[in-house]
Amino acid sequence: MCAILLVEDHYDTQQAFAAILRSWGHKVGTGDSTASGLRFLGENTVDVVLSDIGLPDRNGYDFIAEARKRTPGLTAIAVSAYFTAADQDRGNDAGFDMFFSKPVDLMALRRVLDRITCPSAHNGDSPLNGAR
Repeated sequence: MCAILLVEDHYDTQQAFAAILRSWGHKVGTGDSTASGLRFLGENTVDVVLSDIGLPDRNGYDFIAEARKRTPGLTAIAVSAYFTAADQDRGNDAGFDMFFSKPVDLMALRRVLDRITCPSAHNGDSPLNGAR
């Protein structure tokens, strides 16, 4: 089980995606913008960030670069409908560890999350104070 921050600006997608992650046993907090994601990270400990690239206030590249400064050890996964080789290079430079294009292959994502070592799962903490 991981503590996951999901940053997705499309409300219905965010809610459905969060419900799936929770059904897999993860604790999930949500944000709909770079600002809300960074605010959440300032108040909570997370193992994984799943972030859309197209966000309303800034882009996901800027978000993850700032998130990495605040929480260097997190696993960062980009989710976007647009992934060219240049997008992946930019994502790598910003700090994303991996990429999933939309629509997300949920079984592949589940396998990835199952393989991630999440500190919150081992220390018994309830890391998401404001999980929604």
